[in-house]
Amino acid sequence: MNKQKNRTEEIVMKVRDLINDSTISKTKIFSRKKIGDWSQFFTALDTIEDTCLAITAFCKDSEILLEKNPYLVVYGILQTLFVQQDAVDFLKISLFGKDKGINWKDKKHLPLWEIRQIRNETIGHPVKTKKKGSDSKYENDEVTSCTIDRSSISREGFSYILWMSSKTHHRSVNFNEVIKLQDFYLSEELKIIMKEIEKEESVHKVKFKGEKLLDILNKPSLYKINLIYGLRWEDHLAWPSFDHYYERYKRIRNGIENRYGKFGETLRIPGTEEIVKKLDYIFSKIDGFKKIQFDNYEFEVYVDALDSGLKELGNHLETIDQEFEV
Repeated sequence: MNKQKNRTEEIVMKVRDLINDSTISKTKIFSRKKIGDWSQFFTALDTIEDTCLAITAFCKDSEILLEKNPYLVVYGILQTLFVQQDAVDFLKISLFGKDKGINWKDKKHLPLWEIRQIRNETIGHPVKTKKKGSDSKYENDEVTSCTIDRSSISREGFSYILWMSSKTHHRSVNFNEVIKLQDFYLSEELKIIMKEIEKEESVHKVKFKGEKLLDILNKPSLYKINLIYGLRWEDHLAWPSFDHYYERYKRIRNGIENRYGKFGETLRIPGTEEIVKKLDYIFSKIDGFKKIQFDNYEFEVYVDALDSGLKELGNHLETIDQEFEV
């Protein structure tokens, strides 16, 4: 069997990169960690990639592998295809919810359903395969039993007999055909996933069109950071200047969370989150001086840190604004 180009593997790697680089999608999955979506998503990605490696190895060395242990290889490749389908299904569910999973029996997914049925009736439940539902009966041909023709197993595929009450079916499996079919339909499914993620990202960014966080920080005003130092000599503009910058900062902080998710949950901006934590602390300490006597040098240290921290925040805001340009 010739080695085939695996489109599923190529596209699932793009899905991983897309999520890792996403503005909000990765954080949304992480926020559902408690219900299992986070672990399910990345396990599904790993499983799709792992099964792609198994399929590629089969296509490359099928003849050698079949010579050593034909039944192990037959069971292995059909189970691999089945597990890979399930992984794509669970990937969709972890991203978009249970109602967005794959309906295997609809017309669009019928070839994948047929591959699942081959697995079920040959190596999944060969002794007794029942149709969905508790009313399946052998006498109604709703229950089948399967025998693989050992002599037919080759790198091309194998034949099997499906036993039912009223009749028997002689069927065959072509490895190359089912692998090609699965690769095509699953890669198409992954393309749909990519488009949905890209759409989600685009819709999210459009919400902030024209809103630049750096403009909030740099908007011209009567109040200046250096006026806060005047608190030492009871300048009447000192506390109003501090309150002015504190309100601006709160607006900016809220704007960052609206863009990337709650601090402590977002996975995209660790550097920005760190400077925000620092500024939270600095603002709270200076605000606390309204109620207590303070040492002048200690006060100046915090105002110096505030000035420096806001300048550093400005650099982060410039990067954020660039990311949200639409």
